[in-house]
Amino acid sequence: MKPRLVELLRCPGCGAALTCFSFEERPDAAGLAQGGEAYGTEIESGLLACQGCDLAFPIIEEVPRVIRNAFEEYADWFKEQSPRITAIDGLGAVSQKIGSVDSSRFDKRSNESFSLQWEKYQYGDKTWFKSDLDQRRDEFLDAVQLSADELDGKLVLDAGCGNGRLTASVTRYGAEVIGMDLSRSVVRAHKMRDEHAGENAPRLHFVQGNVMEPPFAPETFDHEHTSGVLHHTPSTERSLDSFLTLVKPGGRVYVQLYRTREPWIGIPNAIIRACTSRLPLNLLFNVLYFLAPLHRWLVLIVAKLRGETSPIADTSRREQAISLFDNYSPRYQYRYTPAQMEKLFTERGLKNVRDVTFENEARHMVAFVGDK
Repeated sequence: MKPRLVELLRCPGCGAALTCFSFEERPDAAGLAQGGEAYGTEIESGLLACQGCDLAFPIIEEVPRVIRNAFEEYADWFKEQSPRITAIDGLGAVSQKIGSVDSSRFDKRSNESFSLQWEKYQYGDKTWFKSDLDQRRDEFLDAVQLSADELDGKLVLDAGCGNGRLTASVTRYGAEVIGMDLSRSVVRAHKMRDEHAGENAPRLHFVQGNVMEPPFAPETFDHEHTSGVLHHTPSTERSLDSFLTLVKPGGRVYVQLYRTREPWIGIPNAIIRACTSRLPLNLLFNVLYFLAPLHRWLVLIVAKLRGETSPIADTSRREQAISLFDNYSPRYQYRYTPAQMEKLFTERGLKNVRDVTFENEARHMVAFVGDK
């Protein structure tokens, strides 16, 4: 984690600034050359302590874990680091502090489900049946309806960054980008930072955070993006409200949600999910991996009847299983029509609202952009 990121982070509990106590760090010559001292150090391990309450958040494997239940999720780390923590004046009590978790804003199954999902993902796999980096980088400009020049030098949030490949690709346009995810996928995304962002790596940051309790101050970002995320939270509407507070006036907002499907698909899907979203995660993934060839066969038959081709034909069994797991595992899954999504934007005062759904995603997704 760069010192630059400390400047931007806030406590998800009370919104106060965080003080960083570095336990282990290393110099980053490339970062220093690009951005000075704020980018010239990589904090490998440490603690972020809230200046307004007793919450504290660990920095583990160079990634800050700024979620309200951090002490519970990383109890072993806090126990191991207890001598260092208690040696800091005024922080003795912090090592024993567990933040109260609001179930209407935090879903443990989603946390664990997406952590497992991206653990199963292997870099080199296609993400949602698309080749990565080049294709997704080019699609990003079309999605957010901005030019490369308009992104140059801007601060961009990618909320729900998953494997982090799309997040990294945006740095190629000269933007400074923060990828945030509720799951532990941010660890692997950070480890691949240099490979995916290249010389722009010092300006790419990852943080574990909850979009419903974002660890950033209001109006921090120039533009923001979230794809396939908000519908998996306890409330899409409240997640959108939290998300919108983070962008500056005039900033571009891109949101992609699941689309309402035809009844002959939507109703069986809801019935199946009533069972699968309660199954143990590893068991469910193994079942879906076993059934992936059957699903592939059904998808190809339907595509043939429609006179279409399907990208599933060129994917591996693991890639198919990950896609199925994304659908059938999370506890929450809300779906929207284009009219409903447009209403979500216009009711919140966004301007220049328009549907930017890609043709190759229109059966499953709906995407809109607007300006704050």
